[in-house]
Amino acid sequence: MSCGYLGVVRYIKNEKNKMRNTLICTVGTSLFESNLKRLSESSPECPENWEAIKAQFDNSNWNELAKELLKVNPSNRTCGAEINTIEEAKKKKWLELNNIILLVSDTEAGKNTGYVLKKYFEGRDDLNLQQVEFKVIDQLQDAVPKDFKIHGLRNLVRFVGDFIQRFGNENIAIDATGGYKAQIAIAVLIGQALDIPVYYKHERFSEIIDFPPLPISLDYDILGRNSDILTDFERGKLYAKSELDNFDEKLRVFLTEIEIDNEPIFELNAIGQLYLTSFRLRYPKVVNLKSLSDSERKEPTFRDDHYPIGFKDFVEKVWRENKWIKTSWSLSYHGQQSIKGIGFTVKPDENKNILIGTYQDKNNFGARFQVILADESSESLNWAADQLNQKYRE
Repeated sequence: MSCGYLGVVRYIKNEKNKMRNTLICTVGTSLFESNLKRLSESSPECPENWEAIKAQFDNSNWNELAKELLKVNPSNRTCGAEINTIEEAKKKKWLELNNIILLVSDTEAGKNTGYVLKKYFEGRDDLNLQQVEFKVIDQLQDAVPKDFKIHGLRNLVRFVGDFIQRFGNENIAIDATGGYKAQIAIAVLIGQALDIPVYYKHERFSEIIDFPPLPISLDYDILGRNSDILTDFERGKLYAKSELDNFDEKLRVFLTEIEIDNEPIFELNAIGQLYLTSFRLRYPKVVNLKSLSDSERKEPTFRDDHYPIGFKDFVEKVWRENKWIKTSWSLSYHGQQSIKGIGFTVKPDENKNILIGTYQDKNNFGARFQVILADESSESLNWAADQLNQKYRE
């Protein structure tokens, strides 16, 4: 990227007026490629120690380079977009900067930039930081565009989700100062989907500017209806459209279509990963779906039918291991041929939605059962389908 850049860190106080203390930063290579590689006496805002900086950079002395950068005013353009934006952000009342997480590309330049920035911020005694980490985002590189698009951006979403779980949504702000344009765009979408603070800064702006929140809401009922195949997609499974019974067209935005042996094949894209990650971060548990006492639960019941091998044991196992399930009962054999493996989905049933489980034995003989929850709101049904698929899907 050139010195023209977006920096992102949008601030919204929570109900307790709590300060944000952890900055997740996407990192590009403009510090190296646009600034230090071309550094000369005629460079804009050229620092007094520019020759020492250039020498350390040219000789790949990363520890010494970080030390030389510490001698430069952090607002100086030579320090690069990431340092400049964090220096601006730390002046804001909404940020009590304790932790910096640097997310770098899966390239040699990306890794080296991340290392230098880590050493630089560790050397900033004035910041009193508790932690500075840098994480390489697997396959986030431009050598193989397909891997970047399908895997790199999805891994970016996963890693951001991991850090949000670790530090807490209410403590996080996202700084998408650097990186590929698609990387920045995904970081902004994460902020929008999870209501995480976002600001941006351009080199011509004197300060970071509020990134207006988008009036968006995600329809998580799509997850409930398709939870079994979305679990498969997330695990890396590919599906031909012909394999997807009653394909839900609303899934298309979450999928990338590729061609293998002249046949269209679907796989999960970064938006799909964001959709799943945002749901799990918003609903790590459901308030109304509480564990029940033994007196509130009833053992599963079964029709007088012939069942697949292990079916009854599996239904009882699911009931036994999840205390928020009231009971379960077997269903008719209607549509038995469409059963493919073990899975859970939310299905319409007259004027309400119900949670259906499927089971298939090694002889491809399948059966269905209904799962009755302690609370059967849409939120609880969707959450339960996702939880059960993550745990039992085969």
